[in-house]
Amino acid sequence: MTAMQRRKGKVGELELVRLLRELLGANVARNLEQSRQGGADLLGLPGWAIEVKRAARARLSEWWLQTCTQAEVTGQRPALFYRLDRQPWRVVIPVRYFAEGFENAPMWMNVETSIEVFAALVRESLP
Repeated sequence: MTAMQRRKGKVGELELVRLLRELLGANVARNLEQSRQGGADLLGLPGWAIEVKRAARARLSEWWLQTCTQAEVTGQRPALFYRLDRQPWRVVIPVRYFAEGFENAPMWMNVETSIEVFAALVRESLP
């Protein structure tokens, strides 16, 4: 990974941290140990393993596999946040966590939505 790619990733993570803090009031932060120890890109949203991608072109299948693998390791629900150049943030989440009757759906059965809809769904699921 080039220095420019790392910088772009860091800027994307910081942008997403700010947005999630605004939308959810959660104490979301970058996982500064992710490159050394692994783990989700962002911390502070209980129950969610958040993977962040900032790119020119989407590689959704590859990114989703990485997100699900990380979530499985941590025992959390996967959430892939990505933003392509000059585009808004998008979120990929498994349908099983938000659609009644789909509780046993496979992880590849997911839904893509906006960050605002994700925040509304998370707010609805909070105790």
